[in-house]
Amino acid sequence: MNLESLANELLLDLFEYFSMTHLLQSFDNLNIRFNNLISLYYQTHTLNLQSISKYYFDLICQKYIPSITNRINSLQLSDDDDTPQQIHLFFSYGLSFRHFSHLKSLSIYRFCSLNLLERLMNEILYLPHLTYLKIIRYIIKYTEIYDIGIISLIGRLSKLTYCYFDITNDNDGFYQTSSIISTSLNSLSLPYLECNLNQLISLIKNIFNLYSLQIRINDYVINSPIPSIKFLSIKKLNINFLGSLNIMKNLLQTMPNLEELRVELQSNYINGYEWESIIENYLLYLIKFQFKMSVSISNQNNKEEEIDEILNSFRSEFWIIKHQWFVQCNWNPVKSSSSTVHVYTLPYAFRNFFFMGNSRLKSTYPDNNYQWSFDCIHNLYYNYLSSQNLSLSRMELRNIRHLDITIPFDNSFWLIVSTLNRLQSLSIVSYNDMNSIDIQSNLEILFERSPNLHSLKYFSWFVQIEFAEKIKHLSIRRLGLQGPHMIYNQEQCLKLCQSFIGQQCEVVSINVQQRTDIINLINNMKNLRALIVKCSKMTLTEKENQDLIQWLQQNLPTTCSISNSTDCNNNIRIWIR
Repeated sequence: MNLESLANELLLDLFEYFSMTHLLQSFDNLNIRFNNLISLYYQTHTLNLQSISKYYFDLICQKYIPSITNRINSLQLSDDDDTPQQIHLFFSYGLSFRHFSHLKSLSIYRFCSLNLLERLMNEILYLPHLTYLKIIRYIIKYTEIYDIGIISLIGRLSKLTYCYFDITNDNDGFYQTSSIISTSLNSLSLPYLECNLNQLISLIKNIFNLYSLQIRINDYVINSPIPSIKFLSIKKLNINFLGSLNIMKNLLQTMPNLEELRVELQSNYINGYEWESIIENYLLYLIKFQFKMSVSISNQNNKEEEIDEILNSFRSEFWIIKHQWFVQCNWNPVKSSSSTVHVYTLPYAFRNFFFMGNSRLKSTYPDNNYQWSFDCIHNLYYNYLSSQNLSLSRMELRNIRHLDITIPFDNSFWLIVSTLNRLQSLSIVSYNDMNSIDIQSNLEILFERSPNLHSLKYFSWFVQIEFAEKIKHLSIRRLGLQGPHMIYNQEQCLKLCQSFIGQQCEVVSINVQQRTDIINLINNMKNLRALIVKCSKMTLTEKENQDLIQWLQQNLPTTCSISNSTDCNNNIRIWIR
């Protein structure tokens, strides 16, 4: 039996096992039938253009999308470092959202241009059937008109049900925004839009069927009156909170039907007795309650006694029997260490966890066996401390996707991290007095236990830089070499190109001495498809960066996309192939 004898339905099922790039590599241009099947597949699946090569991006935009724009229902675009200027190029091919008349889901990741943001705001209005909208920015200098004005889009999309905007505002939090008027929206996430309670009320008072809300509150008013409005439809609240206890009480009184509450307190501590009073008085329907907060210990000589007082406030019948909500404290018992105690509910409900090496844990949980309580932690920031290691029992991290670690580290790390099988991204910092043998030993241990590692980033300029040449990890495709004072000369660039990792990597960020080093990297790293680079011989003026871009355009193939990053690093971003 050959492949062409299979029914179309079976071939479409087979396509499910291919990434977009591999699908095109395997089946594009075999014959008219397979080209039609690829078009049909794109109509029923998300057209995800993240992390795609420029060659296949160009192919999809020029060959496939124009004939099926009115049948695509889900689209993802990204201007991240591995696909720089993708969104600009998408529009440059003559594509417009007005042609995607049946698009229901749109995700925009990591763009870095105000002009592009303005273009997107106008284009999105051409999507009458849009129900899902997610916009995550990269780096844009703050402009209130666009940040706040983009919210007005929500009310103009009559079928929108889910909206995530990764937008911000200035530090003062003073801005004017009109109310969102919507009967369709039921989930709104604005995790970095900082507002006070009155601004929040103004923002959402006309979203009549809002079910889930994520927001950031900054409001320290002590004697503000209780708002009269009630948001009866809101059942889920995820809040990052900086403010007074009075504001917290007033906020929660406006949402009496809450069933799920997640709170991250930035500079406040609310003890168990106060939380119990708030919930018993205002949140009678609450089922799931998750929080993370910190408190400073006043008596450094007897930390554990104060920690017992903290935990005792969460040991009433309300906590242990009625709701079975359990709380844990995490602190460093060394007298000379920080006085901060981290207090959080179990299971731990947040993706990020900061671990300083020497920590002690104590909880209200009746059973010591609750390793599952930390499965939500995807990003671990681990800092080695050379003082005496202490008990790390009852904590097991087995779902880590990103690890930021300072080396050297000892075996105490493996007492809390039971596996790195799911690790995708690793960032390394080392102490300046480490020798290269110790560095290499630590790295080899991490590599051996991280079979699915995709991205590796260094933030330190080690004693010897030949470590990169020794990396032979089979799955690493992204390499970051832009730590402080890390600058590669011509010889070092050549060695990197000739190394195993240099021949394997697809995305590299690096600082080089001369502009000719950029050409050499692109010509000699056969799988390199995106390069993020800064040339140390060039000053950081905008004109000289533009001169460098012009020189690169003259010395690289015309198919390369070359752009200047808008961040403070003044990187040049090149999408090669």
